[in-house]
Amino acid sequence: MKRLITLIILCTSLVMAGCGGAGDEAHSHGEEGDHTHEPTTQQAGEDHGHSHDGESDHSHGDGEPRLEGAGVITQWTDKTELFMEYPELIVGQEATFAVHLTRLSDFQPISESEVQFVFSSERGNEGALTETEVQIPGIYGPDVVFERAGRYDLTIIIQGMVDDTLQVNGIPVYDSAEDVPATHGEEDPNLITFLKEQQWKIPFATQEVGRHTLSESVDAHGELKPVQSKEVVVSAPFSGIILSSANQRLPIEGQSINKGMSLVQLNPSIQSADGENYAQQFINAQSQLSLAGKNLERSKRLFEKEAIPELELEKARIEYRQALTQFQTINEIAQIDTASVDTYGESGGSYRFEMKAPISGTVIESFIRPGMQIKAGEPLLKIADLSKMWLSVHVPAAERNAIQNPGDAVFYVQGNEKMYGMDEVNGRLISAGKQVDPQTRTLSLLYEIDNKEGLHSGLFVTAEIDTDQKENVIAIPESALIEEEGNFVVYVHVAGESFEKRAITTGIINRGWVEVLSGLNEGEHIVTTNAYQVKLASLSSEAPAHGHTH
Repeated sequence: MKRLITLIILCTSLVMAGCGGAGDEAHSHGEEGDHTHEPTTQQAGEDHGHSHDGESDHSHGDGEPRLEGAGVITQWTDKTELFMEYPELIVGQEATFAVHLTRLSDFQPISESEVQFVFSSERGNEGALTETEVQIPGIYGPDVVFERAGRYDLTIIIQGMVDDTLQVNGIPVYDSAEDVPATHGEEDPNLITFLKEQQWKIPFATQEVGRHTLSESVDAHGELKPVQSKEVVVSAPFSGIILSSANQRLPIEGQSINKGMSLVQLNPSIQSADGENYAQQFINAQSQLSLAGKNLERSKRLFEKEAIPELELEKARIEYRQALTQFQTINEIAQIDTASVDTYGESGGSYRFEMKAPISGTVIESFIRPGMQIKAGEPLLKIADLSKMWLSVHVPAAERNAIQNPGDAVFYVQGNEKMYGMDEVNGRLISAGKQVDPQTRTLSLLYEIDNKEGLHSGLFVTAEIDTDQKENVIAIPESALIEEEGNFVVYVHVAGESFEKRAITTGIINRGWVEVLSGLNEGEHIVTTNAYQVKLASLSSEAPAHGHTH
């Protein structure tokens, strides 16, 4: 093992010595194992570099012998994608590994990280190299010299942009070029080359094909509206006028208000349309009730002190009941919510009513302007507590059998691509209509949801209502689909820079996932973001040759 490390260091030293005068053939190595890899290493009379210029270094002509010892490795962990290429490995000859590392969280090249390459065999640890600097982000190029033939395992340890460990086993090393098995092979002409440098420059992602539980669903339309019990209309108790001088700050639509807040002051008319002055009668009855109540309390205190006879106490009780009856009678006629009305003024010509908010919420509609004449019973403001909302969904009557037992549901609000699930908004089904609307030919479902995001009342929505479930089916994100002449294709990530166009048969589509009936196998990787760019690469007659320049 000491000899191998010595060979690695010696090779590195020789290459560094050549950097001063070797021009384009030089390798630049920083201190402490930092490795900047520019030109390729020439070996055994063949170019094993990775060039994007001119002829492809890794392409093979028809019937041309290809050495079996060279390797192309693609692996995935939860954090990292590894795409590694290496030439045939001969004892005593320096070989350059082209290691491409991609962070899967955003599919960006891994740079500004320490990457350690540890080789081992059945004999144990065989040596290690560390790189911390690269010329091209994401591409590491350790140079390695092996002293013995055999199978080697490579452990790649990343610390920096991600902390991860990858394992590549069984890398073959041969005593001489003559020992490398030769085989005749051709690259698959159907494979599409889309280089790592191209992938890293655009939004791009791949995903492993797996199994999911999907639901068949019914599409429907609907709208958001306030919960009925949390919406109130503030109406005028009497005919009157909204004086400008007393209403400088009338509530406006969209304004948040608190319960008990002053909304509008109404100066009532002297006489109503039917000839009765209900406002005056209400004021008189309210005043008489207040006076009778105070007199009753006073009489109770005096009776307890034996200052008045019981007869006077009973007389006070009778006067209070009479005042209360009179007040209730006029209040029933005028329909005034005494909890939300305050009265001011000492005479019929000066009194006015202050309308107060009966609930906390948002003004969703205003019908008033300063100076307006108002008739008794006319609406002034509509207020709603929008902390909870009703989601009213209209399902086509043709789907009535499918929604006999409606399951979970999601909805999309107009102007917003976000999907809202019932779990997210604490939604629950509160009613299912049993009668078809004769105008729209739909059945209604009503859900109550929490409105933590402040969705607006009146917004239109589209909804998906689950019916039957299908478990453990192969499914892929809907974003992976490319439609071609009515059929769907996806692009399978065969290796780091190689992709295959694959026609698939789809089943149900649910929550952004698509069931795959045929064409894909579990465990394969597909392009889920910017698959169209891979399609364009397949159509280009000037696609770059497979290979890299480091």
